[in-house]
Amino acid sequence: MKIRTNFYVLSYPQRLIIFISLFFFPIQVNAQNSIRQQIDKDRDGSFLEDKTYEKARGFIRKDSTYYVGHLLEGAYLFFRANDELGFRKAIGPLRKALAKIEYDFDPLLRIRTNNYQVYSANYRYQFDYGLITYFLGRCYQNVEQQDKAMEILEHIRDRNFQVEINSDSYNTMAWIFHRNRVYTSKQFKFLKNSVRENVVAANKYLDSALRKIRNDVPVNNGLYDPSFLNRQYLSTYHYKAMIHDYLLDIDSANYYYDLLIQNQAYSSNNYAEFKLAMGEFEEAELFFQEAEQREQSPEKTTKEYYYMRGILAMYSGHPEKADTLLGNVVQQQGSTPGYGWHTIGLARAKHYEGLTAESQEKTNKAARFQELHIGTTWGQEQYNLAVASLNYLNQLQFKKEYWFEHNEWYFWLNPMNWYRWVKYTLEIRHHKMVLASLVAENPEREQVLYSIFSPENLITFDEVWSVIDGFGNEYFIDIYKKRLATDKRPRVKKYFKYFLGKLYLAEGKEAEAIKYFEQVLNDPDLDDPYQTMLIARVYEGLAMVTDGDDQKKYTQQLYVRYPQLIPFSDLTMSFRVHVQGQPTEVEQEIIDELKTSRIDFTEDQNAPLVTIFFTKRGESLDINYSVASGTQGTFRVEPNELSGTGKILAYHLFNVQKQKIGERPKAEPQPKAESKEKPV
Repeated sequence: MKIRTNFYVLSYPQRLIIFISLFFFPIQVNAQNSIRQQIDKDRDGSFLEDKTYEKARGFIRKDSTYYVGHLLEGAYLFFRANDELGFRKAIGPLRKALAKIEYDFDPLLRIRTNNYQVYSANYRYQFDYGLITYFLGRCYQNVEQQDKAMEILEHIRDRNFQVEINSDSYNTMAWIFHRNRVYTSKQFKFLKNSVRENVVAANKYLDSALRKIRNDVPVNNGLYDPSFLNRQYLSTYHYKAMIHDYLLDIDSANYYYDLLIQNQAYSSNNYAEFKLAMGEFEEAELFFQEAEQREQSPEKTTKEYYYMRGILAMYSGHPEKADTLLGNVVQQQGSTPGYGWHTIGLARAKHYEGLTAESQEKTNKAARFQELHIGTTWGQEQYNLAVASLNYLNQLQFKKEYWFEHNEWYFWLNPMNWYRWVKYTLEIRHHKMVLASLVAENPEREQVLYSIFSPENLITFDEVWSVIDGFGNEYFIDIYKKRLATDKRPRVKKYFKYFLGKLYLAEGKEAEAIKYFEQVLNDPDLDDPYQTMLIARVYEGLAMVTDGDDQKKYTQQLYVRYPQLIPFSDLTMSFRVHVQGQPTEVEQEIIDELKTSRIDFTEDQNAPLVTIFFTKRGESLDINYSVASGTQGTFRVEPNELSGTGKILAYHLFNVQKQKIGERPKAEPQPKAESKEKPV
């Protein structure tokens, strides 16, 4: 769900910067011997510097029993890790550092005192201990060894530090429970046996964190500024807000977010996801942008805000903006953590641009990529569902593409078209079953998917519809009527109405479908530009439930808002067409091929006018087109690429910027991962 915050007062990235720079603060304590004393003097620098590794190895050669060299080596490897192997490499030296600091300084790591001289003299060991356990625990989390991560946290908790410097045991244990809530004790022995029990356990850990802060106040008074002691609560409030957000406990989530915002301790990313779950998309976009601006972490965590901004761009009717954003992110980051998620987002953008082949290629890349879900509650189950959803939607779209490109009167007289119909139908059914299987195995489907918008739902509302479509209309009608009556998110209710309209349409109850579609169009919130996809889908629904002039009117409304959707729908758009000048033989062939696509070319004056003119550029040909409603452009074809140009032009009239037709990459299966038991 969210990027984790750590430490007490500052946001996660801010704290991280502080301990990178302060880790090497001047140390003036008595060392065991002159070698250790020299190591302590020479340890200044940054974990991120290349020379840190050589320095660490030098310290180990001088005294391999001293923890400092192993800490530096492990921290250096931690920040350089890009994959599971990298984090596993960091675990070895960090485990050594932990064993050695506990062996040499165990009594000092158990001191609780209100005496400033005693506390300050031993502070550096507790500081270093916090660093070691933080890095080691994060490594275990990042390679999905959650049992070992919990052991480290229990180790910290049992030492009962008066301030857990650089670590946060109870809060992080709550985080791990919440992040792994869909699993059971069969997968990780510390877990409970249902999602609900795991979330309850997470909340109990947070209550323990608050209780510990209160219990530690007497021993910390006078050592720390009172404002610092009070701000320790904010770290726990961060996780409280996260869990109440997940549960859609709106009042409680608002309470904790308000406290965090008042104290400038909120996560912009988390608050943006809360706003998105509330259906407040404009506010969500602003906070996602703020999250990007505030991001300072040198850790390679999943940058959720890029992915989520891509979804919002889809909602606003601008998938090309998501394409640009995520294309740049993927190119810049390379195969580092988050690449798979961003590739999924890019595949989704291309799908809604109508570039189905490119979307499938990106989906296949995401399927092959072994993603590490670092610093986020986003997990492999959500990743698999997003990939499966795009596989299914792309297969549907491939079929629609073929029908759009071939609207000849003799279509069904060709046996190959029957073969293609059977082939597409079987592929679509296969991917629908894969998708249905993932949803059936998902123990939080009602909380996350059926609620349409949730901090843990990482697919669009359009994809949620594709998940439930065809699986028990009456069941889902009952679900969304109940949600319409009880859900506390007023801006989300129009989406429940849209789903009800679609469900009644599937049931053949057209009057009921029209009633709910019209209720959506009468919603006062439709001025929000992020409602563009919803409005377009409602007009599509109204067009499907009507005929004649009404159907043409609603189809035009869909075209004005989201033209890329029409070629892949069951609707036919009407155009008037005007070709400037006298076309050559080649140009006339292009026009003739254009007219074989599923477009109604008419003389009806109510239909938008398409103007086409051709310009010779040497051996090449520029095709210029404009539609009265605003779609316009130019594309060039070479003399050896004329085949299919009329069909490409047909797509361009819907702002689908295809360059080729007929490309249909096969969906690749995701690599089989280790089985993870979940509650039934």
